[in-house]
Amino acid sequence: MRLHHNSRASRGAVVAVIAAGSLLFVSAMSSAIAATPSSARKSADKLVLAALQDPGTLDVVKQNQTALVLWLPGNVYETLVTNKSDGTAGPGVAKSWVISKDQLTYTFSIRDEKFSNGAAITADDVVYSLTTMQNGPIGSYHGPFTQVASITAKDSKTVVIKLKKSSRSFFHGMGEMSGLIQPKSSEATRATKPIGSGPYVLKEYVPNDHLTFVPNAGYWGAAPSLKEVTVKIMTDGNAALAALKAGEIDSFPVITIDLWERIGKQNFDKDFTLQNYPQGGEMLYTLFNSNKAPYNNPKVRHALAKMIDRKAFNVAYGAPAGSSDPTCGYGLQNTSWFTVESASTCYDAYDPARGAAELKAAGFAKTPLDYVSLTDVPDLSLPADLQIAQFTKAGATIKRNAISLAEYSKTIFGGRPQQFGVSIMSDPALFTQFSCTDKSKAGWHTYCSKQLTGLLIQADGAKSQAAYESLMKKAADVLQKDAYIVPILAKAGVGLWQPDLKGWHAPRIFVEQNFSDLSWK
Repeated sequence: MRLHHNSRASRGAVVAVIAAGSLLFVSAMSSAIAATPSSARKSADKLVLAALQDPGTLDVVKQNQTALVLWLPGNVYETLVTNKSDGTAGPGVAKSWVISKDQLTYTFSIRDEKFSNGAAITADDVVYSLTTMQNGPIGSYHGPFTQVASITAKDSKTVVIKLKKSSRSFFHGMGEMSGLIQPKSSEATRATKPIGSGPYVLKEYVPNDHLTFVPNAGYWGAAPSLKEVTVKIMTDGNAALAALKAGEIDSFPVITIDLWERIGKQNFDKDFTLQNYPQGGEMLYTLFNSNKAPYNNPKVRHALAKMIDRKAFNVAYGAPAGSSDPTCGYGLQNTSWFTVESASTCYDAYDPARGAAELKAAGFAKTPLDYVSLTDVPDLSLPADLQIAQFTKAGATIKRNAISLAEYSKTIFGGRPQQFGVSIMSDPALFTQFSCTDKSKAGWHTYCSKQLTGLLIQADGAKSQAAYESLMKKAADVLQKDAYIVPILAKAGVGLWQPDLKGWHAPRIFVEQNFSDLSWK
């Protein structure tokens, strides 16, 4: 399970974790969606996927949990431009654009097309969509707008965006969640009936059961091959794997680490297509409370960091080949500054004896250290089990505070100041989430380093890719030496698909799973 959190305000999101009563694919779904042999679905161009969480709401402005952003971006919603795998941009809702020589003015020409409700896409809709994301509650959506001075409609089909300073993240963000386009008229019903211009529409959403998508009849592009896609909510991952093996579902696209070992032991990686994709990956990392003693003491942080045996995490969870790499730096495998753990790449290489000596020298070997962990999220509770054992074995005294996700969200993400000492987190590698210019507004994982924030700002304004990557490497080094955020693993997205499905591509918008290119062989 992934947790995507807002550093500006508490989500208050409560994920229902309901134990499945059987490994059979049994539910209250309508008979039209009941399990059918995969051959019958193939002939009907239908697809059934498993998801571990219910989204709870369909509002992409106020919610960015994986349970939602896997399915709506790219399928129901399109972005202003399309980020391509080669690093360039292609048309999206904007059919073309002009960038001024000083890279401060962007003029977008909007397609003469319609939303799925039949309403024309106008420049006003684009302005509304972008300013809504810019001013919304999800902190990670704000980044691309940091240097934006104004967003205006020049006419019904032209949008002009002016920047205060050149910004690489702005244009890239127009192909990400920040650039999702929706009609202004749908604001009141967005949480229950999302409207976009993508290749699919959401036909039905039954909370805690399923979402069903069908093609958008008015879509401007090529009609998708699949005539119906059902996302079945199965909160028991073992039940989802059993349903995949039984042919009752066709894909389990996001598989959490508590299930990794079973993939290899039961030959799922041989019977199905195993997809590993850094674009859908996450960082697993330890975080320290920067506003609380003794965790604001660098000697304590570096001592504990040396007690982390990163390779043991992969061994413990039976990581499939290519799915996870131990690392001391913050960055996924598809970034140039990513490095695999080694004595030369780690500021705090694994050395538990040295870590114990440093903790003792700092005067905190006997001090009970507050470690907050989750009880109902295996993707985080299991790593916490292992890490606490490593700390304890190395000589640290740990006081565990195991709480539910609901309480965790309230205590850590929304708490001011945050009520924890040490914890463990897994989330997308959004480096800018650690940037902070005002310590009074520091979130649960920001620590307001002027040096780090300055490097990230410089990188955003870099005139070349080489300059950008050099600055990001320096920022990664600062993050590692500060040790408020201590990376453990760079995890790629892991999914299993029926071998007869073709056309899958790695996510272009955050972690989305796009249906439009999929088809049965």
